[in-house]
Amino acid sequence: MPRCSHTYADSSQCRRIVTSEQQLCYSHGPSRASERKRNAARGGKAKASGELGRVKARLQTLADMVEEGQMDRADAAVICQVWGCYLRALSVELKVREATELIERLDLLEEAAERKNEGDSRRWGA
Repeated sequence: MPRCSHTYADSSQCRRIVTSEQQLCYSHGPSRASERKRNAARGGKAKASGELGRVKARLQTLADMVEEGQMDRADAAVICQVWGCYLRALSVELKVREATELIERLDLLEEAAERKNEGDSRRWGA
């Protein structure tokens, strides 16, 4: 069976199996780089939504405990404040991640525009 021809820095070869038409697997094929990047970005967002779901569930449990008289309202208020801080930190983290991704994309677009302009100026003898 054919294997991916990618070689790692330690000189070992990737062990993934590929079809006879392919030389590189999904993880190493340059034609799939943008797809991998999109999937990785979605993975980070999915992680955040999972965290939000867990926080919401804990807050719901906390509210139920207060309603049933199992927890003091003052204690619950402090716990809610802590969770609020956690959610704000999570929000900032997501904004930083999004800004970083946008900066990386902008850099790539600027580089592509520069290469295109260089090619155009060479073509017209400038």
